[in-house]
Amino acid sequence: MKPLLTYSKKTLCLLLALILTAAFIPAVYAAEPEDALIKGTFTMTTFDGFDPGEQTYYYSDSYFTASGKESNEHLRTMSAALVFPVRGSSDTPAETFGAILSEIGFQDITTYDLEHTSLDTMGMILAHKSVHGKEVVAVVLRGDKYEHEMAANMIAGTEGDIQAFADAEALVESRVSAYLAEHGIASAKYWVTSYSRSGAVANLFGRELNKTPERFYTSADDIYVYTFETVKGSADDTVYENIHQIIDRRDLISYVYPGEWGLNNNGVTEYIGTTDDMVMLKKFDLFSENRMADYQEMNLVDYLNELDSFLSQNLSRETFAEKLGLPLSRVLNIYFDLDETQRAKVLPFFQQTFNDMMNDFRTSSTLFAALLNPDSQENIDNLYALIVNYLDKNAEEIGNPFDDESYEIVKASLRTMLEPLLPLIKADFFATIDKGDGNEPENVPLYHFLTLVGNLPYIIKNHFNYNVFNELKALDSYYSERKDDVLRGDADGDGKITISDATMIQEYIADYDMPDQFQIRACDVNGDGSINISDTTEIQRFLADCGNPYHIGESVAVKD
Repeated sequence: MKPLLTYSKKTLCLLLALILTAAFIPAVYAAEPEDALIKGTFTMTTFDGFDPGEQTYYYSDSYFTASGKESNEHLRTMSAALVFPVRGSSDTPAETFGAILSEIGFQDITTYDLEHTSLDTMGMILAHKSVHGKEVVAVVLRGDKYEHEMAANMIAGTEGDIQAFADAEALVESRVSAYLAEHGIASAKYWVTSYSRSGAVANLFGRELNKTPERFYTSADDIYVYTFETVKGSADDTVYENIHQIIDRRDLISYVYPGEWGLNNNGVTEYIGTTDDMVMLKKFDLFSENRMADYQEMNLVDYLNELDSFLSQNLSRETFAEKLGLPLSRVLNIYFDLDETQRAKVLPFFQQTFNDMMNDFRTSSTLFAALLNPDSQENIDNLYALIVNYLDKNAEEIGNPFDDESYEIVKASLRTMLEPLLPLIKADFFATIDKGDGNEPENVPLYHFLTLVGNLPYIIKNHFNYNVFNELKALDSYYSERKDDVLRGDADGDGKITISDATMIQEYIADYDMPDQFQIRACDVNGDGSINISDTTEIQRFLADCGNPYHIGESVAVKD
């Protein structure tokens, strides 16, 4: 018999392939073509004009194969990618709003109110796509650029769900029902996503999907709701596992309505971001140029919780709804009706008024009298008269940004808001901090409000969409350094082709473990759409130096 070592290398390679194939012929891991990973990019328009550069998204139909009750890090980031470009402004063509949905295969893309806003609009997008025999209906609510919608959001109501959110949610329901009928959809999965204030609307719609699934032809496992930096707006404390609310505890917006008002979100909270950030507390200082001084550092999350507690104790929902929300809504509505030139004058106009008042010796005595007895109509009238005097003075000297009718409404609204604001200012003026040193708590005048005003740019950055997206990417394995592309055959992702790669492919085939989308791309060596013994054989042949027809070890990108 001819010694084994005398056989040609080609014969040995063929023998090796035959042995491996015979051992694993029944096994195969199918990577269905419609579950392929799609890589794309989008542009994120930001609040502050900062350009974070082109952003990447990763989408796969496989996101909708598991139950919506299971949080999916990839669907979570993809949901943010879908909602963050959905702005709505007159200079953005409507066809761009559904660009990502179109790229990932959704059809019948329908937009509502994205290029204009009013007190009764709800900017949104609807689209659908067949995934494994069932329609996935995408419901994307306006992520920012609310303008008049934001003015409507100040209308809270005195009980139940926040009125503005409930009204908007009813509009979403009617549009979704009409869309289902129009496109003959009788069995559906729902992908619902929104950000910031509209997150509350998305939350309420997710709650309604869960309460009446038969009405929307769905089930609890087929509901995938992802909201970001969501305002609490539900009077119902029921928690649904398929509603995923992503919150950065450093974000001021998630504290908009005080906790003691009994409002909730109806989902499972998933936290992002650090809790180690610090903020410099500010206090009132009559002798400083801007009337505030540094006090001491405090953990930012602790401060925001302190602010929430302070507002809960000193501002009822009824008072807000009747004395603050409605007049504030009127003022915002007027502001959003201004053109850009007029808007640019508003902040300087009020800043100049404030500075003039602070330099008037009458202000201190008038303000202190109102603070000491905020229930006195005479004190309120005196303070209001002082404010109006300087408003009128600056309207004449530097120009009034409002027309006459709007200006009178603004002044009347300020008068209405003084009544609830004075008790708040009084409570904050006498606010104390326990330094934990065994001494009596120390009075730190106005530290809640002045800290917020003095640090607002630093605090509000945690709400900016590009910062939120960065936090999400840090938690998503698809965005790790090796993930933009992979090496063909590198199943374990260590950057090399070794016997361990063949072993890992065998484990996938044997169903010991499930590959992610990037591993599927690496493991499908011969590109036939499945992971099977042929892929293992090709790696064995490569390691045995038997040829490399499939370019093992070379870079292969996810589907673009």
